[in-house]
Amino acid sequence: MADMATGAPSRTWLVSVDLPIEAASPTEAARQFWQYVAELGPAQLPVFVAPSDDELSLRAYVAGAEVNLDPEEDD
Repeated sequence: MADMATGAPSRTWLVSVDLPIEAASPTEAARQFWQYVAELGPAQLPVFVAPSDDELSLRAYVAGAEVNLDPEEDD
């Protein structure tokens, strides 16, 4: 199956959002996680994407654009 936007073959990607959350329980942490995701949204919250067969090539994206989140590589 090809990607409709680019025509490239589809592949499996790992997409994650990592947030450090202090909470009294796992249930409260999960609730806060979804609250933060809803409040911040794609314009502020980075997602991390890597091919499922190459997790070391992880890249960060905000609002659909790749961003550099490495503080040691400031331009």
